[in-house]
Amino acid sequence: MEIRPARAADAEAMALVFADWDHPLEPEAIVARLREWEGTPLARVLVAEIGGQAVGVAAVAASPQLARPGRFARLIGLAVRATHRRQGVAAALLRAVEDQARAWGCNRVELTSSRWRAEAPAFYEAMGYADRSPEQARYVREL
Repeated sequence: MEIRPARAADAEAMALVFADWDHPLEPEAIVARLREWEGTPLARVLVAEIGGQAVGVAAVAASPQLARPGRFARLIGLAVRATHRRQGVAAALLRAVEDQARAWGCNRVELTSSRWRAEAPAFYEAMGYADRSPEQARYVREL
């Protein structure tokens, strides 16, 4: 398995990942999103490639902190093809996200995950992430 930056040529395979993630996107839309990410400082989309195919994707961006020194990274999304789950792909992607965050000088990684994805909480906790939901609230307003 190779973890590397996503490329436009990965769009067809990434469309299958997005479909399994319940966020279907056409390859053309993925190419457009990748272009936007490429033009964003301290932001990266990574893919896990096996056998020449992208089978997983993770996106991470860094931001300066306001009340603390330094930066933090936010895992924007992490998804793996249904056919490749429970094979270490997500763990490899998450480790690569953490490595990228360290390279940007970040002192932590944050993420949100839908609780209806039953496997996600156990996975993130096994990877050393603490669930802070009882202590903090997440508010969202669509614009």
